[in-house]
Amino acid sequence: MHSFRKHVSVVPGMDEFDEQAISEKIHLVDSDILVLGGSLVDGSGTPSSDFDFCVIAREADDRFHRDTFPKEAHMRFYTSGDRVKASFDYLPESLLGVDVEYWTVAQIEHMLDSHDKLYDHMVNRARKSSSFAAASVDFRLMSRLSYGVALQNAEEFERIRAGIHRDQLAFTAYRTAVGSYPDFRDLAGMWAQQDYETALVAARKLGVDTFRGLTHAYGNTNRNPKYLSRFLTRLPDSLAELSQRFRHLNAYGIGDPADAPEAILTWLDLIDAAYAEIRIRRDQVADFPSRARFLELLRGELHETMSWNAEIDNEYCFRAREAEDGLPPLRELLTVMERRGSTEHHLPLREWASGQSAPAGENNKSNT
Repeated sequence: MHSFRKHVSVVPGMDEFDEQAISEKIHLVDSDILVLGGSLVDGSGTPSSDFDFCVIAREADDRFHRDTFPKEAHMRFYTSGDRVKASFDYLPESLLGVDVEYWTVAQIEHMLDSHDKLYDHMVNRARKSSSFAAASVDFRLMSRLSYGVALQNAEEFERIRAGIHRDQLAFTAYRTAVGSYPDFRDLAGMWAQQDYETALVAARKLGVDTFRGLTHAYGNTNRNPKYLSRFLTRLPDSLAELSQRFRHLNAYGIGDPADAPEAILTWLDLIDAAYAEIRIRRDQVADFPSRARFLELLRGELHETMSWNAEIDNEYCFRAREAEDGLPPLRELLTVMERRGSTEHHLPLREWASGQSAPAGENNKSNT
């Protein structure tokens, strides 16, 4: 039996558990790599969390097939075609569960290779991307492997984990979180209609996305917003006051509907403050594109062949704050968009667009 109790974080209110009873639910063989990860290891767990194990077999065997998987009473198991991907069971008289995923070394190595390609793609993008959805990358699993503890065949696991570039994984998570100008544009439309209730929901979403991105800039690889408040507490002490302001507004909102307009503006101020910290942090992480490189990418995506207009100007002003200091605050941009105008700033967009006539529009870019 592999003892893992020492790797489980202290969780107030957690039920006592029997390591032997848990181990019997894993269906392990001696050649497997066994990894314990999940919230009970990373410190975000609760009394209803699962023990999240990953079994990495050298090759697929009978445990990977629907008809020959070693089933037990009350166990649920999940399949993809004939392949069993995971099993789940509860511990008797406990809120705790045991969740086991089954992979092969070849599958994990293929996923690492897919993530390398995904990073190479995303590092050359300036706008928020959902490319991970078709990239054969299981972010949840990758995150768990990046901090998980090997309980069996640890040396083999470390050889595999050497292929997980944590800062690159954090960047791809970051690129899927921040930078949604369509969300801000929708917010501006709701604001113009004085539909403050809906605009407040949109502002909160933008805030959650941006603060999640801030945690990714500091190395968090977990994309699940469920525990965002807990991840924020792990940021440097210098960010504690900003994190606390976000956490309070995000968790408790406002008490009076009449306060919704001011709450929306407060959200925008918090987003601006988060972007200021992101700009500082990206200078310190080699796997994040530099500010200059980001602005070059943004120009290529928005302005390479496009004539200037107010809407493009506003989009650029929103997105560029990820890497550019001194831009007008978002509450000012909101007011300008309500008036159907464009904001004043120091970026040379008109000069870049001078002489251009129309967007080519291919692949969501202005240039062909």
